[in-house]
Amino acid sequence: MKLYEINLEIMRLADAIPFDEETGEILGDVDEFYQQIESLQMEKQRILEYLAKLVLNLRSEEEALKTEEKRLKDRRQRLEKKEDRLIRVLDRECAGQTTDLGVATLAYRKTSHVEVDDPGKAVRWLKRNKFLTAFRVPEPEVAKAEVRKLISAGKKIPGCSIVDDVSCKLK
Repeated sequence: MKLYEINLEIMRLADAIPFDEETGEILGDVDEFYQQIESLQMEKQRILEYLAKLVLNLRSEEEALKTEEKRLKDRRQRLEKKEDRLIRVLDRECAGQTTDLGVATLAYRKTSHVEVDDPGKAVRWLKRNKFLTAFRVPEPEVAKAEVRKLISAGKKIPGCSIVDDVSCKLK
């Protein structure tokens, strides 16, 4: 049986308990109804325990994956650093000359890149000369902690409100 089916059955049984509408007194023997409801409650508890175990198991697996990801990332970074060091040794020893190394060839090519020493000065010049696509401005973002303080202080901020919610934690 599924949880929603159990809940529906409990409600159906509770509604089926006979009672006197004038006095509210329960009529007849309701022990059978209570036993059925108790049985359904136990089944519901078993399902909820199973779901909690699944959540805990998933958390454990997530944590193991995070640990493995970190281990692999650290390993990749170590290999990248080692590769960079070895390339620098090859570069130093070949002194800028294309060199056939048997299994590979160390070759050189000219490259260029832009280096910005004073970004503020560069952006001002680009704005003044209307090169607006030559720089990026990050999108504005609402600082939620500051907005919470303002709303709590009685300010009305359009598009913002404090929403009360309930969070659920399983430890």
